[in-house]
Amino acid sequence: MGSDSAFSRENRSFLSKLVRFAWPLVLVVFLGILGGIGFATVIDVPRVDTLSAFSPSLITEIRDSSGTVFATFAKERRLLLSEGKVPEVVQHALLSGEDRNFLQHGGVDAEGVLRAAFKNLLQRRFIGGSTITMQLARKLFLHPKKLWRRKIEEAFLAVELEKRLSKDQILTLYCNVMFFGHGNYGIEAASQSFFGKPASELLVDEAATLIGILQRPSDYSPYRRPDLVLGRRDYVLRRMREEGYLSDADFETAVSRPLEVVTRTAEQLIAPYFAEEVRKDIEQKLGSTALLEQGLVVSTTLDREIQAASESALRNGLIRLDRRLRGWKGVVERVESETDPVKVSGRTTPNLTPGVWNQGRVIDVEPEGADVSLGPEVLRLDRTGIRWTGRSRLTDIVRPGDLIWVSVRDDDSSDPDAEARLELQQIPELEGAVLVLESASGAIRAMVGGWNFTTSKFNRATQARRQVGSAFKPFVFGAALEAGFTAADTFFDAPTAFPAETREPTYSPRNYYREYYGIATMRRALEKSMNVTAVKVMDLVGPDAVVDFAQRSGIASPLPPVPSLALGSADLTPLELASAFAAIGNQGLYVQPYLIEEISDATGRTIQSHRMQARKAMDPEIAYVLTHMLEGVVDQGTATDARHLEVDLAGKTGTTDDYSDAWFVGFTPRYTILVWVGHDAKRPIGRNMSGAVA
Repeated sequence: MGSDSAFSRENRSFLSKLVRFAWPLVLVVFLGILGGIGFATVIDVPRVDTLSAFSPSLITEIRDSSGTVFATFAKERRLLLSEGKVPEVVQHALLSGEDRNFLQHGGVDAEGVLRAAFKNLLQRRFIGGSTITMQLARKLFLHPKKLWRRKIEEAFLAVELEKRLSKDQILTLYCNVMFFGHGNYGIEAASQSFFGKPASELLVDEAATLIGILQRPSDYSPYRRPDLVLGRRDYVLRRMREEGYLSDADFETAVSRPLEVVTRTAEQLIAPYFAEEVRKDIEQKLGSTALLEQGLVVSTTLDREIQAASESALRNGLIRLDRRLRGWKGVVERVESETDPVKVSGRTTPNLTPGVWNQGRVIDVEPEGADVSLGPEVLRLDRTGIRWTGRSRLTDIVRPGDLIWVSVRDDDSSDPDAEARLELQQIPELEGAVLVLESASGAIRAMVGGWNFTTSKFNRATQARRQVGSAFKPFVFGAALEAGFTAADTFFDAPTAFPAETREPTYSPRNYYREYYGIATMRRALEKSMNVTAVKVMDLVGPDAVVDFAQRSGIASPLPPVPSLALGSADLTPLELASAFAAIGNQGLYVQPYLIEEISDATGRTIQSHRMQARKAMDPEIAYVLTHMLEGVVDQGTATDARHLEVDLAGKTGTTDDYSDAWFVGFTPRYTILVWVGHDAKRPIGRNMSGAVA
């Protein structure tokens, strides 16, 4: 009896433990069944048949005149793979790491659900267990909150997806919509971002890396947490071996490879002011949703070669002017120790392309040179690199802890192993703008709106309103030609006064440098930019005639009919001034400038295409004579500094009274070119900084 009693007690104890262990699982299953029935009748599951109208957010591509993409706009950075184009190595990594029974189940993997349920009970936390189809359903239709209600909704939706889509379609859609971190949506965008190659060229370890990131993209960053990413990659590779997709030898080879992702450097924007104008135009006409989500293909007028030359010319010109006018003005700031928080681009991977600026920290200095830290690189700044400052000792310029701008010098050394040397740089206070228009078509081939788009998005080429000075005089003399004057007609250039019709004070214009020429032809007056003669000519033909001629040529801003208008007292934008000069160069035909040739949707259907808008501004004979007069400005007038250019050029300089604005606008037989230099806040550029000089 004692033995039976003991056995009975042991049995009851075992059964008690079994019940205590099993009842939560039984309860979960029972409640899950009841909950499923209940939810099936009351919850509002999204309609899966709306998937036929689903279109993931796509990147809008901005292309130059040759068809090359130079800018993109997107809500989500995404590149789509076509159905059936998911690489096999990606499929194997995905099935092994996320859903090994994907090809067998109908949307819900019972084995996976039970496995997840046990883990949830044992660890008392919410663990996934979602299939690829359930994850896709959540991404397309549901919220990301971890709730049991959502899991049941996922299951219903996954079953519906499996009814409507093939396994291949589900895999393709999944690989196109999932988030991989750092703004990348879809496996193709992630592959190009992290590895610099299309997904079709991924190695097995690279595919495993990307699939590993899927679990927690915010944590699994190959740039911030490479150790975590490496561990997750190796887990996916082990699962691929267990599932038979990798041999032992291939597995060992794959896990032995380092995590090699593309080095992230500061993004070098191409034609950013041009791209921003295109963005604003599209957003105004088609809306922000079309711009950011519909994958538009925008063909523009940009000529990359002309744009690069324009950016380089303006940048180098502003640097030269700043060095001439200001000299060396000191370091950016000081950093007392390496641990001090500083905003230094050199803390990231530097761009050591000659001419590209990086911010670095001086770590050691002596009279002959200084060692400058650019993140992982330490390069030498020697006496040659500071020659422009007029100093010969580095210790007079910098000290340890200083933050400075530097660039790698292009010494044109024939020795590829020669040590890179630095040149000291300084951000100029001056700003500038450049425009290049194709006169006959109105196509804007280049646009530079300032020194640096990152620090100032204000586009001085289209938004700034500045006095144009003597650059306005061609419209005065053009109106005179229309009134019957000729380029050979003479005027007496000498100080004079123009009484005002109202109570305004008498207007007394003066020539530049107070130099007067006496009797001079109208052609000579334009070549030498004679202020007094220009005002006399406008007085003779009438201010209204000058205003009318300028407006027909393309000036849209208000033009007050006062004597000072002849000397460019009106505020104009560079773009309208350039387009007005283009009308002269285009034999009197004004063509409205434009940026966008054509806009197509993601399917290739044309949404919008450019239609030329033109009008007659002046007779061709007037344009011909005016062009000939402007050629004289370059050949023997105020713009002789441009005479060395190996091109037929006509143009006009412009300077305001206080030297706050300096201009040159000119044209070749094909292009119209405008350059403006000045400060954003109206103040003098420097003594005698005329349009010809600046």
